[in-house]
Amino acid sequence: MSDPAEETITISLAQASAWVENCIRINHLQTLLQRELDPRKELRAVDLSERARVRAWNMFNEMIKAGAKKPEKYMEPESAE
Repeated sequence: MSDPAEETITISLAQASAWVENCIRINHLQTLLQRELDPRKELRAVDLSERARVRAWNMFNEMIKAGAKKPEKYMEPESAE
């Protein structure tokens, strides 16, 4: 029997691309949430929100490396002005 940690799954590029778009939406929601939180009073919420943002961004980048497509109108953060 193989080690479950080494097992793989196969998903379509269309599904991975849909997940990429969801990661962007999670990141946008986090941005809106961060604007509403007071970091002096809601430190735990700020921390959890930032952790979620980092994980969504990491997942986005991993799926792009695996071949997922970026959404049609996606702009890299540094050029999104």
